Amino acid sequence: MGWSALQSPARWFAVGAVACACACALAGAPASAGAQRVDLRSKPAPGFAAIVGVVDDSLRGGPLVGATVAVIGTSVRTTTDQDGLFRIDSLPPGEVQLAVLHPLLDTLYIVVTTQKFTLVDGRLEEMGIATPPLERIRLRSCPRAGVVLGDGILIGRVDDPDTDRPVPGALVSLVYSDPRSGTPIQRVRSARSRDDGLYAICGLPETLTGTVQAAVGAAASSEIPVTMKAQFLATASFLLSTAPKDSAARGTAALTGRVTDVTGAPIASAQIAVEGGNAIAVTGPDGTFALTGLPSGTTSAVIRKIGYAPALRTVHLRKAAPQRVAVTLSEGVRTLAAVVVTGGMEPALKKVGFTERRNMGMRSQFLLPADIEKRNPSAFTDLFRQMSGFRVTSAGMGQSIEGTRSSGGAMSGCVNVYVDRVAFEQMSPGDLDSAFPIGMIGAVETYASASETPAEFQMPGRSCATIVAWTKMKLAKP
Repeated sequence: MGWSALQSPARWFAVGAVACACACALAGAPASAGAQRVDLRSKPAPGFAAIVGVVDDSLRGGPLVGATVAVIGTSVRTTTDQDGLFRIDSLPPGEVQLAVLHPLLDTLYIVVTTQKFTLVDGRLEEMGIATPPLERIRLRSCPRAGVVLGDGILIGRVDDPDTDRPVPGALVSLVYSDPRSGTPIQRVRSARSRDDGLYAICGLPETLTGTVQAAVGAAASSEIPVTMKAQFLATASFLLSTAPKDSAARGTAALTGRVTDVTGAPIASAQIAVEGGNAIAVTGPDGTFALTGLPSGTTSAVIRKIGYAPALRTVHLRKAAPQRVAVTLSEGVRTLAAVVVTGGMEPALKKVGFTERRNMGMRSQFLLPADIEKRNPSAFTDLFRQMSGFRVTSAGMGQSIEGTRSSGGAMSGCVNVYVDRVAFEQMSPGDLDSAFPIGMIGAVETYASASETPAEFQMPGRSCATIVAWTKMKLAKP
């Protein structure tokens, strides 16, 4: 199989899917456990032809799972199974051409098609199709010079969520833990997106765990988790709005979905919020929710329910259509891993805007890690027992925080809470302490009234006091 470039240098074209040279291997390919086996042997009905085949993922090794195999010029298509196998049945004899579609290929601007070939009445045609090899991507995307700590590549695209145009010049930063030393070292690597929106960070270890974030101008995405386990290629793509900040903040995107437990039963009264958003959704009795008024772009959605481990989902929001997610929460108590902060938290506090807001001389209160330690709290709410503008109330076995400077009415005593830029609502006494054990908290900033609260932490229709907390995990990242 050969490869030739299309007009765009970023695109590769698969020329000539050949009749499978290993027909016996195709016919005997094992189906994954629990999966419905693709019929690779049955002859088509008289008057028709059929195609069976396998799509190989030469980029990452192994089969290309979940790829769409389409007959060009028709609506006929199918999906590859867990072994990369597919069958297209009941095709009229004649000349056809196949195309392979997959999110990985879309990310890399790769177009995979076959040569045209002829289907014969009553014949079962066997095909072998493959993506271009990883080395092609490496030669195209990786410079000859630069830091080389392995053969791994992180590659992806940065696009505008509302125009669908590529975003050139975005800075994509990867923070990861290098496991090769006895004590893991945090490293930072970065790259800029090209005119077509593509970026590549090369020379990475084949095994790593970290987060990646894209930024251009004042706009920044949430951090996306990245994991490579003895592999040479990982992908992470972003939607990054280039609209003016005030326009993007109003938000017209939406997130919908359903939250269930591990048995599939719906979970009611779970909270859903996104990083950088100023709204909270609560699931109904059927577990469904709709969160509207969100800024477009790549962000993190946090799903919480007391008694369950919280879930984090990366979502790519567009104003054109809501994104839907299905979330399963597992019961369990949060276990706190030891967080080691090297070089102090000041760089991270500056990155999240804590330092700038503290230096503005606003009538607000800021607690650094040393301040929290000095108060020796046993729970998150204990931090606010002697803090101006707030009071702690008890009901049953739980505690809540109220504001003391609100103007009465339905919002009297209300408090807006953000943890790592994600909104959280106190629905019952004890919720804050259950969701955020004090050992998690690295810094806190408080605003006793809505007039003192920065715009980024104001909720529409809620003129409340505001608490902004930052976890040690968030502040441990460079």
